[in-house]
Amino acid sequence: MSVIEVFFAVEVANMERATAFYVNALGATVAFASPGWSSLRIAGVRIGLALNPMHEGGRTGLHFAVSDLVAARSDVQGAGGRTGEAVEVAPGVIVAEATDTEGNTFTITPREGSTP
Repeated sequence: MSVIEVFFAVEVANMERATAFYVNALGATVAFASPGWSSLRIAGVRIGLALNPMHEGGRTGLHFAVSDLVAARSDVQGAGGRTGEAVEVAPGVIVAEATDTEGNTFTITPREGSTP
């Protein structure tokens, strides 16, 4: 036995709204879509969206390294999400918390050498 892929899944209350968010805010491509499960690719990584109409949001453990943090925060907000201010959490480590349209919280951080 060998592991051939690892992916991450997040629950969403509204599949269409959540899929649109990840496509518009983070440039996801839709590999598979259905009312109960959708499979997206972002930067070569698969993220599953699992429908749970009772989902109320929470921390996901997702972290996105971006080329331009200001633009990423703007894209998240433009797609219906929310972002906090960028914060230096350790010397040279800047992160901003973001929340998708389903209440799922993740972080965005500028990739080393990019625009904070």
